[in-house]
Amino acid sequence: MNARTILSAVGAAITTFLLVGAMTMTLLGGGEAPAVGIIGVFVGLIAGLLAGVLVSTYAGRLSGLPAAAVVGYAAFGITFIAIAGLRYVNVPGADDVFTFPVHVGISIAVAVILTLSAARGRLPERPSDV
Repeated sequence: MNARTILSAVGAAITTFLLVGAMTMTLLGGGEAPAVGIIGVFVGLIAGLLAGVLVSTYAGRLSGLPAAAVVGYAAFGITFIAIAGLRYVNVPGADDVFTFPVHVGISIAVAVILTLSAARGRLPERPSDV
């Protein structure tokens, strides 16, 4: 197991935690009762741990586009948490710059860029038309 596998597993766990937790809270009618948030966090945590274990187990066996997709998926979670950390510790100007849409947009952009850069050179080339 190398650093890339560990970072991919941690990032996939974070991304899954965020997505599953948010979906659970939304489906249960988020904001109406404190229990909804607790259930969402618990379900997200279980799903995130499962995703992290699966990625750490199978990421080394992937190559090409699936491996690049795992890198991008993991990058989203790590970027999202890093920006949230900047806002949490009150870095001057972070709250003004990183509104929620910008926060999510930057996380998606980093995920797409890293997916494309990880896939570069690994995808089968198409034959030329000439």
